[in-house]
Amino acid sequence: MGAYFALWAAVLMLLRGFEGFEVSEALAALVILGVIFPVLALLATRHVSALPHVARQPRIASVVLVVYLTVIAWVLVSGFGRVARITAEPLHSVLLLSVKLLVFVTFPVAIISALGHYTIGELIPISLRWRALRPALWMSLAALLMQAFLGRGLYDIREAHPPVWVLAVAAPLSFTWLMIEVGVVEEFFFRVLLQERLALVLRSPWGGLVIAALLFGLVHAPGFYLRPAGTQEALGAHPSLFMAIGYSIVLTSLAGLFLGVLWMRTKNFAVLVIVHAAGDLLPNLLPWVRAFHLMR
Repeated sequence: MGAYFALWAAVLMLLRGFEGFEVSEALAALVILGVIFPVLALLATRHVSALPHVARQPRIASVVLVVYLTVIAWVLVSGFGRVARITAEPLHSVLLLSVKLLVFVTFPVAIISALGHYTIGELIPISLRWRALRPALWMSLAALLMQAFLGRGLYDIREAHPPVWVLAVAAPLSFTWLMIEVGVVEEFFFRVLLQERLALVLRSPWGGLVIAALLFGLVHAPGFYLRPAGTQEALGAHPSLFMAIGYSIVLTSLAGLFLGVLWMRTKNFAVLVIVHAAGDLLPNLLPWVRAFHLMR
């Protein structure tokens, strides 16, 4: 972790002079996502035993997965860009989710299963028992509070004045959608597959966590550079390649830290899916409502 924070600080120093880069935003993200939330994740998992998890041929699998990241980067730039041209909703959302499931789940499952001959239970450990899910409850509450007080999601919902029945229907449906779109998609590849195998190769759970978080950030850099408008990040119209890479390190990679801690301590895929969906619920609730025509 010390090496990660040293790299983060060095990149931040280099980015300070770039127009439009908000140092305060990066520092706030570091404190919240890089320090507070990992500590909360450690506290929430104090009395939880990690589920058994099998990872065969981790060295070969790690190489294959890292190489496969180039495919993911290409899809983020080209594939998602093509889907973005489809403006009709909810067709756009359904197609985007389908592409994500193919690229982040279906193809990696086929690749890893060919290398290790896994059962579903071995590949994706899940426990839905109350004791095993308690960390998900506490971390989801923390994520919702963070978004409520520091994000725009709750403010946008209030400004839109949606009917109560719309929120009552949309909240659980949107949460279920997000469990698949961000929970299953991102957490399966970057935590269950990549982080776990990197940790075994490096013989360090923390080393695997940090490298997976950095790769998670860096795989977004081509998209930040080539199609910044499609990423919805505050990078300006024409960010430099260095700006895109630096942004992916000092902001995007932070999101993988506390989720990586949850995986490291629980090995429970259900915990990751629930927490990630909860963290994205408020900013995505209103767009989901509009995409599925529950209100204009």
